[in-house]
Amino acid sequence: MKLNFIFRLKIILPLFFLFAISCNCKKNISLSTDDSKFKITVDTKDIISSYNKSMLLGTNTGVFFRESYYLNHDFINYLEQINPGILRMPGGSWSNELYWNGNKVRISKESYIEADTWKKTIENGGNPIEVAFDTTRYKNGKWDVDYSGYSPGFRIRDIQHHLSDYHGMTDVLFLHKFIQSFGCETMVTVNMGTGTVDMAVEWVKWTKTRKNYLFEPFDVKYWELGNELDGKWELGHYLEDGSEMDAKEYIKRYKLFTKAMKKADPDIKVGGSVASSMKLAFIEELIKDTDAPLDFVSFHAYPARRIKGDLLKMIKEAIRINDAVAKIKKWIADYRPDQKDSIEIAVTEWNIKVKEDISTIDLRNTLWSAVMIGEMAKAGVDIAIQWDIFSTKEEGGHGLFNPEDKDLKPHSQYWAMYLWNKFMGSKMVKTQIDAPEFIRVYATIENNEVSVMLINSSKSQSVDIDILFPKEKLRNRFEVITFSNNQYILEKKSLNPVKSVPPMVEVMSNASSKDISIAPYSIKVIKYKLDTMKVIND
Repeated sequence: MKLNFIFRLKIILPLFFLFAISCNCKKNISLSTDDSKFKITVDTKDIISSYNKSMLLGTNTGVFFRESYYLNHDFINYLEQINPGILRMPGGSWSNELYWNGNKVRISKESYIEADTWKKTIENGGNPIEVAFDTTRYKNGKWDVDYSGYSPGFRIRDIQHHLSDYHGMTDVLFLHKFIQSFGCETMVTVNMGTGTVDMAVEWVKWTKTRKNYLFEPFDVKYWELGNELDGKWELGHYLEDGSEMDAKEYIKRYKLFTKAMKKADPDIKVGGSVASSMKLAFIEELIKDTDAPLDFVSFHAYPARRIKGDLLKMIKEAIRINDAVAKIKKWIADYRPDQKDSIEIAVTEWNIKVKEDISTIDLRNTLWSAVMIGEMAKAGVDIAIQWDIFSTKEEGGHGLFNPEDKDLKPHSQYWAMYLWNKFMGSKMVKTQIDAPEFIRVYATIENNEVSVMLINSSKSQSVDIDILFPKEKLRNRFEVITFSNNQYILEKKSLNPVKSVPPMVEVMSNASSKDISIAPYSIKVIKYKLDTMKVIND
């Protein structure tokens, strides 16, 4: 006995292929062809990865964003729609530059000074540091923070701990409150670039005890050590003697920090090396040193950093995440076999490329990010945290939103996360594809509901799908979800979306036959329940 569910696809070229789904009672689905040139096969019995979907849909916050951005009602509603399982703080490279607590150093709890004010104070002959900071607490190249209380933290600009002229628009207290009230996990990146062990330990203690406050403790499970300290651009990469951070020095510091932090709270999870790329700097050495407490391994991925314009090339770079994860899994198995099932793999920053341009904000990043999430899920990534929530530049920006856009329309990457949250399942099943390389397919199953995501990364070639059902009627309906330039249009001059709306959802009767077109630069998800199909004899 088999269930037959047939798709017929053709590419608008001299290419024709049949896309068929058939399954037996054991929930094997076969998408095959009879007279076609290409085929796609999905086997729902062969689960290749299981994951907590919401933990792959995290994003990065930052103390450099205004509190009003986070409190915007429309923003909170949009964020709920992608259901992030984790939010990271206090904000990328700032993690290596930040004193999280400024008590007795910052004179006022509201002593935020914007860059323009700082500049004008200097122009008028004043000293802005004296306005906001008690400079007598600068001792032996460090700031003497009184951890018996709390005031907003502050930022330094060099390894001598000279004060920066900009300290952000909010503080870690606000971010902790925001994340905890949202109801997801928190990841804190502690300052291991210029910070001290005491600074990190006091943060761990403070989240639990919240001294001088009458509120419940902050529940912070994940603590990450440093940010991209393998990178020359990071404060803390160059040491006081002029040498550069290497694996030996990183691990030496890592062990001092994490052992003390674990002593303060044995239940926290600690991890590193927060490598700047899929080259995975310091990670093998960290895993190999079994004296180092290690609950998760983290790195960053901006794989298409040198590619301009060509989406298919960008997608091929995204697929390399599988090689990086495979290496980490092998190192864990080789050096820490007792932990091979417990050490998590975290991509704590990811985006299409580091340097923002139009591809980070136009429709290409919807398609690319849909692939990237799919590849991370397939590879076995446990935690993925997109970079970032609000950053916007004239050239493009990494942010899911431009907070200065009065209409707050989501940027393109948001919709990839939305599609995965709303329409894909938590178990990825095996697919075999014989189709043009610009077609990517991901299939998932959850509660007997199958989702097949088709991504067309071609800029010019459309794909037509003729969905043909067996003569016998199936019991229920199925959905076809579409995201394309009908849902997202970017205004090239301002780089703000003039249209940014949810995907179109069509509910189709299983008794009907209908042509469906996958346009260039678009995504389709076909979603249906296995147990709604009528069994048909071979």
